[in-house]
Amino acid sequence: MTGKTHASCGLLVGALTLEYFHTDLFTSVTVITLAVISSLIPDICHAQSKIGRRFKLISYLIRIVFGHRTFTHSLLFIGIIIFLLYLIQTPDYYLSSIVLGLLSHVILDMLTPRGVKLFYPVPISVKFPIVFKTGGLVDLSLASALSIGAIYVIFQPSIHRLLLNWL
Repeated sequence: MTGKTHASCGLLVGALTLEYFHTDLFTSVTVITLAVISSLIPDICHAQSKIGRRFKLISYLIRIVFGHRTFTHSLLFIGIIIFLLYLIQTPDYYLSSIVLGLLSHVILDMLTPRGVKLFYPVPISVKFPIVFKTGGLVDLSLASALSIGAIYVIFQPSIHRLLLNWL
């Protein structure tokens, strides 16, 4: 999937996290930002990705050591992140947005023909039975649908009030 698709899914994850935790404005902005950034982090292993271009040296080193869609797309990586977040006593709403952002990335990449090494270091690629080409029409449509879903979740109370007043 493209960075746009991952970011739009991160936006939806952040919006749903806000809906669940009912956070204040500052925390809400932080939750959404963390969800979007964490939805891009697994592609740090790819130098041409949105995050890989910003951290070229780290991206290059991770690619050399692990390869693409291996360690950073695995349950092991997500488990290590969860452990580190617990270690520094991250609030639940931040922890949830980060972990769900990471998971959203891995799940979306499982929709591509290449899949991911979900159980790294076990060298088995995991993908869904139905896959889509990265950057194709389905990818673009998915990014649009996820963005619309996020906007709806964020503005749901206002939309409902508007509809109630209108009806």
